[in-house]
Amino acid sequence: MRLSLPGLPYRQRRLLGSVAALLAGGASWSAMAADDMPAEFGWTTRVVAEGREAKRDSPFAAGLPLTGFGRDRYRIEQELRGRAGPVSLLLTATESGQEGSKPTGRFLAHEAYADLVIGGERISVGKKQLSGDVAYGFRPIDVLQRESRLQLAPPPLEGIPMLSWDNFSSQGAWSLVLANPGHGRRGEARDDGSIALRLYRREGSADLHGVLRHSGRLGMEFGGAVSAVPGEALELHASLLQQTRGERRVPAADGAGTAQLLNADAALLTEGIANPRKALIGGTWTTADGYSMLGEVWWDGTAPAAADWQRLRRQARQRAALLGLPGVPAAAVAGATAASLRIFDQGNLARRGALARLAWSDSASGWSASLDLLGSLDDGGRIVTAAVAWQGERLRVDAGLRRHGGPGDSAFGLLPDRAAAFVGLSLAY
Repeated sequence: MRLSLPGLPYRQRRLLGSVAALLAGGASWSAMAADDMPAEFGWTTRVVAEGREAKRDSPFAAGLPLTGFGRDRYRIEQELRGRAGPVSLLLTATESGQEGSKPTGRFLAHEAYADLVIGGERISVGKKQLSGDVAYGFRPIDVLQRESRLQLAPPPLEGIPMLSWDNFSSQGAWSLVLANPGHGRRGEARDDGSIALRLYRREGSADLHGVLRHSGRLGMEFGGAVSAVPGEALELHASLLQQTRGERRVPAADGAGTAQLLNADAALLTEGIANPRKALIGGTWTTADGYSMLGEVWWDGTAPAAADWQRLRRQARQRAALLGLPGVPAAAVAGATAASLRIFDQGNLARRGALARLAWSDSASGWSASLDLLGSLDDGGRIVTAAVAWQGERLRVDAGLRRHGGPGDSAFGLLPDRAAAFVGLSLAY
């Protein structure tokens, strides 16, 4: 197999080429050693370009030059995905660039794990993607991967270091997962050391899911989800999670003086929450001619409230008013304003959210299209996303447009980007 690696520095091409050669040699051995686990490898080149329009009247204007908001960007990914014997891999070498910054390169093993049978028991060890839930826009019981949903042209998920004991039957499965072994509390909840039990069972036309996780940061988390198909065209799903503890980023309390407003470390606080809940209910209607309509509503007890977004805007305006005053460094205003924008890094911004999605696909022609409306029922903010895609035998083309709107003190209305457009090309070898 010949691999083409356009658009990457020589070191990355050489490294991935060496890995591919090593795996190809190991693949031959694995295929001969285990007929039921043949070696399979695929190479994909992916190019994604994004154009972003910043809000000129954003209350965060002073801090935007220190962030990536409003900047056009691109990335070129070389992806090797496959399996040799018990080993599964997903490796990428990425070159990425952003308007006003120098391009950077990165090599990452998104997944690298082995499925083994030891003493008659199935064991998985390594780094693996651990997403799990039945919902689309928000996934309450995704307590291990903690995937941020509805991103625009996202890169592949990075897996979690783990050791799992798995059991499968004709009607269900369960896994006992030790995630991030040896870790204590790290920067984000997904990086913490934890132990979790994941359950699955098939009952008639319904899929049942359960999860129980314990970590030092959040204590016990337990929940369940169900997806049922009462008819050929209709699917219904629901998900519920209860946590012992939760946390979220929120702006500092009102009444801060000038010194505190200019302190980047105090711009946001991590607030603890006792016994928060997350819940979602939704459904999908699918027609015979390729159309589908999805609707979901949810509650996320760990997302910022409407009052938090109002306070964020108020404090941004207070910082902006300090510009030009004697003794107030412009750099301090910019730094504190930029630090406050980390509140948008949280996976879910809408405490009470709703998603409506209309999609169409035609397998014969390879075309598909979708229109999403994401709304915050707390404050009236909204995000509209339109996308179209074409899938050929090896080539896939994606394009889309997203626009943020709503009241100026709403979660989505405060986003510093007014709109974003993307185009992506993916070629499989």
